[in-house]
This record gives sequence, structure tokens and C-alpha cells, in this order.
Amino acid sequence: MSRQLFSRALRAACAAVLLAAGPAAADAACGGADLAVTAANPAPAPDGGSTEVHPVVANTGDAATSEPFTLLVHLPPGVVGSGTSATGSCRTLPFGHTVACDFPAGLAPGATATADVRITIASGMEPGVLEGTAETDLPGDPTPADNSAAFEITVL
Repeated sequence: MSRQLFSRALRAACAAVLLAAGPAAADAACGGADLAVTAANPAPAPDGGSTEVHPVVANTGDAATSEPFTLLVHLPPGVVGSGTSATGSCRTLPFGHTVACDFPAGLAPGATATADVRITIASGMEPGVLEGTAETDLPGDPTPADNSAAFEITVL
């Protein structure tokens, strides 16, 4: 099959998926958006103190996200959080150990979305290193293995 015929067949198959199953399925079949999460370790903080973690979601795919997505920041026991974002809206879930930041559809290829999550460490926590995670999910993401990242919170 020639390259031109293959390209036409691929475009036709993608169009059929789009008509039959909607944009998320077309993204999965035709390339589309691919989200990847990174989260650097926040600055160390004493017990009773606070610091910030800034997880980032990047669209490493070749198309904008066709659906909204949520970035979840999971914190360990003894740590609570609250978040903000310039391009999304954040809320703290019950018990304070998860912050959810919702972002609209349309994150362009190569673009990023960042959450600013202030974390407060309970008074009386022993010095040490605690682990948290940041994760997102987008239906049809071709590489879900890079949709989460761990980070470490150092209690002084």
C-alpha cells in the first residue's frame, strides 16, 4: 500500500471513529492528546509549618485535549492541602488529604497546566520523609503510565 493510500485510509478510519464514538475515542485512535505529570519535591518544612508543591500536567500529544481533566494531589496522613491554579479551579476534598484541580478542555500540544498546592504539616510530626503523588486521567490517553508522579515532603 502506498504512503498516500495509507494516509487516506488512516484519516478515513479516524473520521469513522469520531462519528461513531466521539472525540475521546478519536483521540485514542488518531494520536490525540497525551498527558504527562511531573511534581518536584517541595521545600522542607517543620512540623506545624507549610510548604508548596507545584505539580505540572503537560500535553505531550499532537492534539489539544478534547475533554476537561482533573489533577489530583494525594497527601499522606498528617498533611493537609489547599490549592489554586491560574487556568483551572481547585478544591480540597473531605479530610484534606487530596486536592483536586479541574482544567478545561483545550490544553494545546506542548502546553502545560500547573497547580499550586499549599501543604500544611500537622504539629507534632516526627522528622522524616513523607510521600505524596500527583495524578491525572484523560480517556483515551495513549500512555497512561506517565499520568502520575511521586514527590517527597521532608519534615524537619
